[in-house]
Amino acid sequence: MIKKIIILIFSIFILTGCYDNIELNKLAMISGVGIDYLDDEFFVTYEILNDTKTLENTTMKSYTITGSGKSISEAFVDASYRTPKKPFFDHLKVVLISNNVINEHIDEITDYLIRDINIRDEFFLLVANNTTPKEILNHVNDNSPVVSDLIVSLIDNEAYNNNLATKEYFHNTLAKFISDNIDVVLSSVSILDDEISLDKFYIFDGYEFKNTLSIHNSALYSLVTKNVFSLIFSKEYDNKNLTISITNAIPSIDVTSDKITINLDLIGKILENNPNFDLKEEKTYQMLNKDFSNLIKKDVTNFVKILQNNKSDILGLEEIYHRKTRKDNANLWETADVLVNVNLKINTKGFIFEVKK
Repeated sequence: MIKKIIILIFSIFILTGCYDNIELNKLAMISGVGIDYLDDEFFVTYEILNDTKTLENTTMKSYTITGSGKSISEAFVDASYRTPKKPFFDHLKVVLISNNVINEHIDEITDYLIRDINIRDEFFLLVANNTTPKEILNHVNDNSPVVSDLIVSLIDNEAYNNNLATKEYFHNTLAKFISDNIDVVLSSVSILDDEISLDKFYIFDGYEFKNTLSIHNSALYSLVTKNVFSLIFSKEYDNKNLTISITNAIPSIDVTSDKITINLDLIGKILENNPNFDLKEEKTYQMLNKDFSNLIKKDVTNFVKILQNNKSDILGLEEIYHRKTRKDNANLWETADVLVNVNLKINTKGFIFEVKK
């Protein structure tokens, strides 16, 4: 008898489902979210996954639904009401925000995103540059049927997209927003020549939007903060460009009370030799190493001065100083001298020698 009761109890647990289980076909899989602010209203756009089945295969595509409201929470609720199935955010990959949002409401948005228990924090937060988040999420085609997947692919392959990605999930970005020792830099996306592409960086001082960096300075941010690949530099010789690509970078930053020192150990390769220098001569490489080292040194120095002028510590200079000294000096880096040391070695492997007939 006791054995039968045990079997009955066990059967109850394995044969019945959870009371709040929802079948996958009753869920709207949210892959991307766009947030805009216009005429005193918030607009929230969901990119929803939709598998299209044919006789040959099943293709994952997406469609969008937009809701609005006087507050960000009202806009999310309205978008959810308009969604034919229950919104499910476990597959959320990107959140796009507009220029209007970052100018006035970035703190509200980030606070809502971290407090909503339905939204996980492992997504990328980006700015929609020169367009709206809704337009980007609607920019689907046969090659890119899910826009959020395309954006993640661009981020993952940043080395082939001019290193224009920070590759930080939202929880890391939020930690910087509320930190006293490091500021936030956000990647952006735009539509260029009918294609979605990574674009320039947006820099902040706390929650206050300060400025955008040029494409080149955005790439320099990546150069001084991590190892980069395929970062291009060009220099003109007699009206003809010689172009190199940085194939490896080891950056380091040191901060004292009056000096910022950035050390860059770089390896590069020649991409274009339009001046037709003799690439079999060692003195050619000595000259190019010196010339491009000076060029990179000048560019990086100007880049740091731009950050100083904008009071945006996206390099975490105060954090570096605090870890080194255990002292707080929040504004020291704004007036500190900048010293950049560049050790560049252009790779001499892979020469193309003339064939003598």
